[in-house]
Amino acid sequence: MLIVRRGSRQEGQRLQQEVVEAFHAWYVSFSPLLRMAARPWRPPLEVYEDERGLVVRAELAGLREDDINVVVDDSVLRISGVRRPREEGQRRTYYEMGIAYGPFEAEVLIPFPIDLERVEAVYQHGFLEVTLPRAHTSRTVPLRTTTTS
Repeated sequence: MLIVRRGSRQEGQRLQQEVVEAFHAWYVSFSPLLRMAARPWRPPLEVYEDERGLVVRAELAGLREDDINVVVDDSVLRISGVRRPREEGQRRTYYEMGIAYGPFEAEVLIPFPIDLERVEAVYQHGFLEVTLPRAHTSRTVPLRTTTTS
């Protein structure tokens, strides 16, 4: 436990500012409309490698496929989109709010060369799974024999 003791005349002002900042952070995190105006949220990810290559799974429940963007370049996978509130315009009193709404984005650095032609993305049961197969780094080169005359 960290105990911070402040003993100056500005202690009251500083404490008041900290309370205001804490309340603002709490209020923005629990209000879906304010969260939508705030910075994008990052979905939970699993990133692992198996026999298929690099696999990235993102938990994206409650979205349509049209709401999800997947972009792969040479070394970065970008997943982005937006989760819209289900029933906008209704007045509600929330007692708990743990579902993020609004724009989201996640970037994953790809640690090895991949075969862009074989990348697959599947959205099923609230999970997006992107498979990034390794590029074949070795190739068999046939030898040509030259005949001497």
